[in-house]
Amino acid sequence: MTQAPSPEELEAINKVLANRQGALVQVFGDDYAHNLQTPVVFLDEETLESPPSIRFYKKDYAYLSKQLYLEYQYRSWTSFNQDVLARYNEVITKKLANINILMDNTITRLEKLLSQNNVSLESTLYPNPVTLTVPVIATHARSYFLLLVALDRVNLLAGTANLLGVIDSTQRAQAEYICKKAVRAFRSIMQTEVIKIYREAQRVIQEQRTGGKVNEGMSAIVEQQGKEIAAFTATANDGSDADASLDLGGMDPAKLIDDAAAASVATNKGKAKAKAPVPASAAAEAATPAA
Repeated sequence: MTQAPSPEELEAINKVLANRQGALVQVFGDDYAHNLQTPVVFLDEETLESPPSIRFYKKDYAYLSKQLYLEYQYRSWTSFNQDVLARYNEVITKKLANINILMDNTITRLEKLLSQNNVSLESTLYPNPVTLTVPVIATHARSYFLLLVALDRVNLLAGTANLLGVIDSTQRAQAEYICKKAVRAFRSIMQTEVIKIYREAQRVIQEQRTGGKVNEGMSAIVEQQGKEIAAFTATANDGSDADASLDLGGMDPAKLIDDAAAASVATNKGKAKAKAPVPASAAAEAATPAA
């Protein structure tokens, strides 16, 4: 027989539940939170530390999550062009994977630099971290949040290496710059792809109108998406003047991400090859005069 929780355990459980419900409302708003019809995974006691990661989370996470969830909703619409959704998922998955490659390789390179210089992170921290309960309503939303955690790690490593003289300020800025830029580029790609599925959703509703029978629930979803796209577009660049690296300056965001990931792989392979020890047999053979 399962033992009933003690009053203390019950209080702790209720506190966690209250924090989760509060986080859902705080991130998505009261109306959306109370009308959401999907399981929600909560990432409890998560921490973001660096200003760029915190800024991205506050500005983009709720909007991106809602749009990513809509992909799942639209899959149930029988007249929705599934090829549009397949491309949407393919693009988003690939770009998230490539940003992850960039982050992992940058972190590996910085960790090696610190290790080679006998530097530890024991005395390094950001003084104003933010502790979060993160509601996850779409698979890629979790992947995006984990990129922000990785960006924190890049910034912490680069800052430590710079402050202790392992790299200079230019090298620090370069490491931070390309990773922030990639996350910012993902937002642009998402917006482009979101508009494509929104237009397909509009087509479905227009087709219903032409047939004289509109599903009001479906129509409301599309109308709300249009409002959110417009609102986000209007504020997408707010605050970018405070951080020049968040301005893409007309660059192709997809190419930026792909090129950055490829360059990080090449850089790490090049460094590994340059430092790889020469096998003893090969060294001996090279030292032996030709006959």
